[in-house]
Amino acid sequence: MDQEKHIGALKDLYQLLGDSVKGYREAASQVKSPELKVFMSNLSAERATLKQDLGQAVHRLSPDHDKLDEGTLKGDLHRAWMDIREALSSSSDRAVLDECHRGEDFLVDRYRTVLDDEDIPGELRVLLRKQVAQVGVARAMVEDLQKKLELADN
Repeated sequence: MDQEKHIGALKDLYQLLGDSVKGYREAASQVKSPELKVFMSNLSAERATLKQDLGQAVHRLSPDHDKLDEGTLKGDLHRAWMDIREALSSSSDRAVLDECHRGEDFLVDRYRTVLDDEDIPGELRVLLRKQVAQVGVARAMVEDLQKKLELADN
């Protein structure tokens, strides 16, 4: 993969992390559980840090590259879908968690796609592996919360 393809893949991840920051902030405002509000707010802050770190890596790789875009159309559509879902239902905590889980799956898959490229520079590969591990932990936490809510419903 040449440098421009690296930059394109990294910009995509950067934008997805921006979507994640916004999505978790929005999710925190929608959930009813105080525990979930804190959890979602913390994830939003964590994603902001991941995004900043990735932005710095992109700048090191290509200092003269264009400014990174904020968010993706897919992310905007996903958040709009969450808004529609809220309008059509009570937007239960479980429904919000289901959407968060779906977003986590998508983000992990995207990281793995980028990491599958054997030409990713070593320092960048280390950062991406660290970040995907953090996202994986968050995904596992979302799954645990989904299970807790499912048990509470039964």
